Amino acid sequence: MKLNEYERSPITRGMHGWVFIYKKHGTDILKEMVAAKFGWFKILDDGGGNNIDTCRWLREHDIMPVVRFYRTNPNPGKLPPNALDTVKRYVDEGITRWFEVNNEPNIDGEWMPEYRPTLEYGNADIVMPNWLEDAEAIIQLGGYPAFPAMAHCGRKPREGSTTTYERYFEWLVTNAYDRAKYVFEHGAWFAMHPYIFNHGYKDEDGVWHFEYPYDPICQADDPGRTAFDDDVGLGCTEVPSQLLKKHFGLDPLPVLGTEGAFWGWGDDRYPEYKGQAKAEAHVAMFDWMATQGPPCLFGLCIWVLNEWFKHDRYIHDRLKETQPALKELPIIEEETITPPTPPIPTPPTGEGAHWASHFVLFPQGADWAWYEAASRYLTFYRVTNGQSADDAGVVHGDLGHTITVINPDDELMDYLLAFKANLDVIRAPTPADLKAIMDARVERNDRYGELEERPPD
Repeated sequence: MKLNEYERSPITRGMHGWVFIYKKHGTDILKEMVAAKFGWFKILDDGGGNNIDTCRWLREHDIMPVVRFYRTNPNPGKLPPNALDTVKRYVDEGITRWFEVNNEPNIDGEWMPEYRPTLEYGNADIVMPNWLEDAEAIIQLGGYPAFPAMAHCGRKPREGSTTTYERYFEWLVTNAYDRAKYVFEHGAWFAMHPYIFNHGYKDEDGVWHFEYPYDPICQADDPGRTAFDDDVGLGCTEVPSQLLKKHFGLDPLPVLGTEGAFWGWGDDRYPEYKGQAKAEAHVAMFDWMATQGPPCLFGLCIWVLNEWFKHDRYIHDRLKETQPALKELPIIEEETITPPTPPIPTPPTGEGAHWASHFVLFPQGADWAWYEAASRYLTFYRVTNGQSADDAGVVHGDLGHTITVINPDDELMDYLLAFKANLDVIRAPTPADLKAIMDARVERNDRYGELEERPPD
């Protein structure tokens, strides 16, 4: 399935319902969800359809339910048979196809106590076989099974979310390549939990940035940082998407934040948002997902309804006052399949997938203005960048490597020519000139400037 083949809401605003599984969502509360123009609603189900009537009401009012089959300490384990019967009811009645079967298996709290002492990066050999069985069963019933959401904690020892993703993909490609590829091609999606602190801000030109860690502030402070280094931001979608491409040669699957929040504080490099400024940031965040975020990012369900009207009523009221931007999947989604990717045989290890790599090399000492000028391009193409020529020369894929180098001198050019890479040279006297070049490339989908008329370097 391609992104535009999934049944979805075009609205990126979402809410996580009551954390108490048997607390009913009253009609007054549900009407408030409609008034605030939410497009997604995450809800817990005990496996027997205890909230199916609520989900039916939501769908009738154009809100897409996302159903998590709740089990205390769900690992290790699989869905019980009655849950699969409930999946069939949800699908056959046209209520929803979106289902979660696991939750944050990278942390102790989601495991039976006796397994916690031996938990290491999500115990792939236990979780992945169970997930595959559940996912295959849900697909057979016409549903969309979520790849387990992680608690985002990067490279934290023993529990790191990014390392867990890597372990899971390595297990799948080594032990169940064909089965996993079928699941990824027939309805799977990535549930994620992006609690992004205050990793979103409005720049001096009034432009909002939620692409952390690829935004200008982060890149100026720590050039070359990627989501594989820090997944506490909306750039986190890159982690499973790149691993899917690397190991299975597949384009991105839908990503839905089924839990998460913009706290408005937490990172001193970024502005702090409170009160009405925080409300405006929420409106901007959802609109950014719809209009500037990666096509695969379908939305985010805010944590959590229990606290929403106690502490965040002012955000809710602002959402009621504003019309949401709608997420339209661009034509590029269709174009990405032309040229076709040749079939990839089942590899014996995590190696053997085929892809190209790209690095944007900024001048040594480039200040924040240069990153700001290129921010739209960097966000659109999700490209690694920095100021180190040695980093630029690292080849991550076997289908070629391109270095887009900005204002190189002769010495740097000679150095780069020693790498096995295509060189894409940009001459831009000022950040404004660079912005014009990079934005034009995005407009015509010309990643390497191949359609530009440029004088010889």
